[in-house]
Amino acid sequence: MPVVAFYSRDSNLELQDEWEKRLGAYYPRIKLVPLLSDQAKEAITALLWKPPLQRVRKLSNLKGLISLGQGVDHILKDNLIDNKIPVVKIVDPFMAKSMSHWVILSVLNFIRDTFGYYDQQKNKIYRSRKEINFSSLKIAVYGIGAIGSVVAKDLKHLGFKVEGWSRTEKNITGLNSFNGKTKFKELLKKCDIHICLLPLTNQTYNIFNNSAFKIMKPGSCFINAGRGEQVVEKHLIENCKSGRISSAILDVYRKEPLSKNSKLWEQKNIRIWPHVAAETNPETAAKQIANAIKCFENGKLPPNTIERKLGY
Repeated sequence: MPVVAFYSRDSNLELQDEWEKRLGAYYPRIKLVPLLSDQAKEAITALLWKPPLQRVRKLSNLKGLISLGQGVDHILKDNLIDNKIPVVKIVDPFMAKSMSHWVILSVLNFIRDTFGYYDQQKNKIYRSRKEINFSSLKIAVYGIGAIGSVVAKDLKHLGFKVEGWSRTEKNITGLNSFNGKTKFKELLKKCDIHICLLPLTNQTYNIFNNSAFKIMKPGSCFINAGRGEQVVEKHLIENCKSGRISSAILDVYRKEPLSKNSKLWEQKNIRIWPHVAAETNPETAAKQIANAIKCFENGKLPPNTIERKLGY
């Protein structure tokens, strides 16, 4: 019976049971045990989301780790996990489309001034508001991997002018894509809506700081569903106050859950979402996770094993 150590921050046994049921459909008799239990010492594989890494290090039988999401920074953090242990990320079309839906929702809310109309309703004001000319807008998507490329293409299909940026060179049919620091600054200067979907690495940490925001056009929109640590939140608030950023829509934060004392709550042109833009769905992701577990059990590298040097 394959034993898998399981940990998902802020979850309960119901979630563990659901994953065990879903995985069992593809790998019968699989058993998930809590990472913090004594049984976890038997595990060859661990299925994790933001786990206590010191505990993971103590599992001497591990052959591989599987992230319960697209990101793996929570596993690679502080280089606590042996580089020889393979790490797998989820690449799920359902997650990509969920993210695309959330980004499109955010873009349309900005263009049509949805929240302005909500405020008018509260005050019983029946009046049209200024609509932004979407045909003249330019949208930059930073991070055009498995998820970002889907988002960029879907935005293009809606008639938007979209360009992509990534740390390494990409060749995506139908999408103008760029890489490198110079091109990053060019997109910051010429685009009106900036969407961050980057993985968190040493190179993307604090990438959206005061220098980046100051380059953006006055009145720009900033959308972040990448990682909170990519944004200097103090600098974002300052630029939202000044109007350089007219609207910011955030789904991720430097510390989660977002503290009630955070000043992000107080800034009227910042919209807060609780890290739900593209949640992992056990129903759609179970098959690939079960396959990854089988691969580790048989001494093979699963699909979507990350490159440790790149960090994703």
